[in-house]
Amino acid sequence: MKCMLSLIIIAGLVITVNGQSSSIFDIEYQVRFNDAFDRGRRDRMHNEHLLINENLSRFYMTAVEKYTAANEYDHGFEPDTNILVYTDQSRGYMLAREYGFDGIPFFLSDSLYPMQWNITDETRTIDTLKCTMATCRFRGRNYIAWFCADIPLPYGPWKMGGLPGLIIELIDDHDNMRMSLTSISRTDKQFIIPADVTYTMEEHIRKMKDLLKKMQGNARTAGSGDCLSCQTESKYEFFTWEIIPR
Repeated sequence: MKCMLSLIIIAGLVITVNGQSSSIFDIEYQVRFNDAFDRGRRDRMHNEHLLINENLSRFYMTAVEKYTAANEYDHGFEPDTNILVYTDQSRGYMLAREYGFDGIPFFLSDSLYPMQWNITDETRTIDTLKCTMATCRFRGRNYIAWFCADIPLPYGPWKMGGLPGLIIELIDDHDNMRMSLTSISRTDKQFIIPADVTYTMEEHIRKMKDLLKKMQGNARTAGSGDCLSCQTESKYEFFTWEIIPR
């Protein structure tokens, strides 16, 4: 971590989320993400920010290192800012930004923290924080989270949360993604939750499955671990981090 998290900062953060203060907190994570995930290694570093304003949160990612296409068929949609997630704790509501094949972004709604956590007895100290390990399988991938019960907030990086403490570190079991908390600070950054929601995650999955079936009509498909790939006759490949059920 960049600095020791004082009890004053922690207490202030808890008070804020309980609605007793108008302060906005910026929880920063350092991230190593393997752009190739199941297909090899192509690690890049990112900074991620979790903004908390009472019962609302905004999570976003910015790349430290520029994205470089692997070949002429590698087309990433806004790869440097692809992760953008909002939550409303009071309504049990989550919004996430996705991209269509036309590269146009849209928001879809999801249930808040749909993953099922297994909280273990294993503990470790990260910086000065006593953390407990929890595991889950979420949309085709296994994750390990270290959360701090001394910061009793249900938040975490990306779409992860719902634990009895702030997630300090999040890793997938193949070490393709590692998110580690670096700092907590007050901020004057403001945000609102978007209202232009296209459809739900369930509807999105159905549409993607229908699209994959059409692609497979004139394509060859292959499974690589947990990564679904679809290579068409035009040599384009489609990969998703959240695995689309077959």
